[in-house]
Amino acid sequence: MEVVEGQEDHPLGRFLASRFITSMAFEVFVVYYVWYFVAEYNSIFLAGMVATAYLVTDLAIAFPGGHIIDRTNSSTVNSLSSFLVAGGFLVSFLGFGTSGIFAAVVIGSAGTTLKGDSFSAMIQRHVSRGATSRILSYNQTVTSTSGLVGIIMGGISIVILKDYLFYLLVLLPALSGILAVPIREEPFHSDKGIASETREVIAFMGKISSFLILGFIINGLFVSLTVYSSGIFHVYLGVGAGYYTAFVAGIPIGMIAGSAIASRKYMALSTPSAIAIMIMIFAPLLAMVGVSRSAYIDIVCALLIGLLLPLINIPMIDKLYRIVPKKIFGKTFSILRIFIAGSTPIMASIFSVFALLFPINMVIIGSGLLMLPVSIFGFFAIPRLMRMKELEETSQNLPPA
Repeated sequence: MEVVEGQEDHPLGRFLASRFITSMAFEVFVVYYVWYFVAEYNSIFLAGMVATAYLVTDLAIAFPGGHIIDRTNSSTVNSLSSFLVAGGFLVSFLGFGTSGIFAAVVIGSAGTTLKGDSFSAMIQRHVSRGATSRILSYNQTVTSTSGLVGIIMGGISIVILKDYLFYLLVLLPALSGILAVPIREEPFHSDKGIASETREVIAFMGKISSFLILGFIINGLFVSLTVYSSGIFHVYLGVGAGYYTAFVAGIPIGMIAGSAIASRKYMALSTPSAIAIMIMIFAPLLAMVGVSRSAYIDIVCALLIGLLLPLINIPMIDKLYRIVPKKIFGKTFSILRIFIAGSTPIMASIFSVFALLFPINMVIIGSGLLMLPVSIFGFFAIPRLMRMKELEETSQNLPPA
């Protein structure tokens, strides 16, 4: 991997491998128990609350986690977070029933959040500006692949691996923590105190307010697909877990392809108009999932949606890496994620109630229709973000590890 000039090559590869293992294990857990609640309890509501629990936890841990990352060795946080996930999974097998499952969701989500945020800080601290987009593509590929493998293993666990699920879920993140042996790192933080730093973060958020609004709405609508696809296949289409697994797997498969395209066609696809057009394509794809009576068409839509995600996300995330001050990176990205993802648990709860009142396919169709005016707003919000002045490359310099 390309790093800042004059530095030794930091072992980000094994941290990527560690993140792969932890993310995969958490995906197995979520896929298994979302389907478990639908199949065993016939409750789309409980399935939706699994997503609500881990998303609320993600929001709750984000800011304190970002503050810790700003003031400590991010690679140490990265390693310890894997053991936190392993401990959470252990709780689910201690005989507490549904309460134990949701406790594991909360603990595992906290560890997974810290894992991802600490790795993001490592990218900014150890990777040169010119290589950031490439590393983000690698990271997106790893994240997508881990999701895909986790979805497949989760589907297999539903059918034939129930007796081995305990060992799989506890040992994998523990192995991940061992793999992520910390490296020496100089913390980047100011001595102004948390109140002053928070004001600086809030001022920066004001500069990207239109982008925050766009992300807030899109994430809130997209959750209808990611959370309730199990209901579409089990209740609406009346097909088995194999089709559901293929549909959910279609998104990360598409993301793997999209990440490869983004790494090679970055300049051509990173213009504000190109990004806005790709967001607009989401509307008919999302609505089609609700309209279609064919599992195969829905799977194709999932592939196309997955393909678009990295083409949209990587250019905008790369831009944020270039404009966020290093000394407040952890807190800035945590608040950014709180704001953008804040709509997700709210909408997941709302969609859970809608699922009790309306056919689940109508919820998906409604989300697709609402996505269209949101995408039009993107033609104004995205150019504003891309015009922001970038930080100097010299702020990235680090001593050799």
